[in-house]
Amino acid sequence: MDISKINSDIKDDFHRYRSLMESTLVSGSALLNTINSYLLQTSGKQLRPLLAILSAKACGSVNDNTISCAAVAEMIHTATLLHDDVADQSDKRRGVRTVQAEYNPAASILTGDYWLSKAMSILVSLDDSRIMGFYTKTVEDLSEGELFQMQKASSLDTTESDYYSIIYSKTASLFVGTVKSAVYTVCRDEKVLSAMEEYARQLGIAFQIRDDIFDYMPGLNTGKPAGGDVVERKLTLPLIAALKRASDGERENLISMLKNNDTEEALLMSEAVRMVEKYSGIEIAQEALTERCKRAAEALSFMDESDYKNDLIQLTRYVGERSY
Repeated sequence: MDISKINSDIKDDFHRYRSLMESTLVSGSALLNTINSYLLQTSGKQLRPLLAILSAKACGSVNDNTISCAAVAEMIHTATLLHDDVADQSDKRRGVRTVQAEYNPAASILTGDYWLSKAMSILVSLDDSRIMGFYTKTVEDLSEGELFQMQKASSLDTTESDYYSIIYSKTASLFVGTVKSAVYTVCRDEKVLSAMEEYARQLGIAFQIRDDIFDYMPGLNTGKPAGGDVVERKLTLPLIAALKRASDGERENLISMLKNNDTEEALLMSEAVRMVEKYSGIEIAQEALTERCKRAAEALSFMDESDYKNDLIQLTRYVGERSY
């Protein structure tokens, strides 16, 4: 489904968020400004600031602090991508060359640091310890999630429970920080904050499950090579589900291939895709995704009917059905 209708419902506030972010990122370094311009021109769906503004509108009246929280969300998100691209040695993201490929890895890391520091400067200017707490917890979770995933990639024993812990930390935690901070700027009711946190948690988990499903759908033009996650020793839900249902011999063979650093990438990827297809890993993951989207929509039951509530519900459908 298309989210352009949702964007049009908040276009004025979305423009305010973009203006704030762009002005905040201006630097005295010509190279940094060039890289920033490259990033701003190639930015993706900007789902997190959209969520921030939409959630606040559904719970109250957007103000300057709301717009600041939306900018912080996108700046933290971009910073993590810049760092991740170096860690993963990614040449492309969303079909566009990454900063580390277009410039160099050091430029990507340092630009990520700059975006993160500028996000923190916005938070400091708000002078609100509660909002600062939402985002500092998010940054903590993001770091721990990536490191836990690295640990599990080394031990190759990722369980389903481990998987959900990882994707909460590395993806859903920023959804939670984004939504809670934005809603807090318009409403201090703890029950509302708790319900919106649950919405964000379930939506963020669903978003990452969908991303992980893409890795085993070579027919989609997602910008990701089919089976690419397994090359990095990342065991995600489609493969975890398939491994649980595979024979002992098949499971041991794949783990052996993963442990052998000499295994050809193409062979490893094709074997992982074959196993996921044979044991319905995509279908099982899609069922989990659908359930998370349902829980996200149910979390909004406290809310009066409005166009903004409807847009939030539509976002759960978008996350469940998106093809890129």
